[in-house]
Amino acid sequence: MKAVATKSQKVRDYFRKHILATPSEVGKKFKCAMPVVYKIRKEVQAEFIEQSNAPDPTPVIEKGWTLAEFKEGEKARDIQIGGDHYKTMGIEPWDVVDTWSREQRIGYYRGGALKYIMRMGSKDISAQEIAKGKHYMQKLLEVLEEVE
Repeated sequence: MKAVATKSQKVRDYFRKHILATPSEVGKKFKCAMPVVYKIRKEVQAEFIEQSNAPDPTPVIEKGWTLAEFKEGEKARDIQIGGDHYKTMGIEPWDVVDTWSREQRIGYYRGGALKYIMRMGSKDISAQEIAKGKHYMQKLLEVLEEVE
């Protein structure tokens, strides 16, 4: 009798065969809770690092992605990285944040940029994470350039 692979084993095998797969993609494919997907991905990455004897894991920069370029005079709110889910809202989250004090906005946009840069390669495609971080830095720069 052949053993049936568990959902966790299928996710593990998928990550092993598709090293550039994002947790979001895998979670949807296997209808699996994201914390489980992240845990399994981390385990598979650790296995890979151990097998390769690599002293330091370096995020993979995937081919085919370019960073968003801001055109002269274009504001950060004019573009969106990774979909249009914010652009289709009546009021975008940044519209709400922009009602906050300057100090609060600086902290928010600075934290957003840090988040995307720190998680590079652990959720979405590395270049997309960097593009999102750059997007937050553009918005932060706009706040810093405001005249009080």
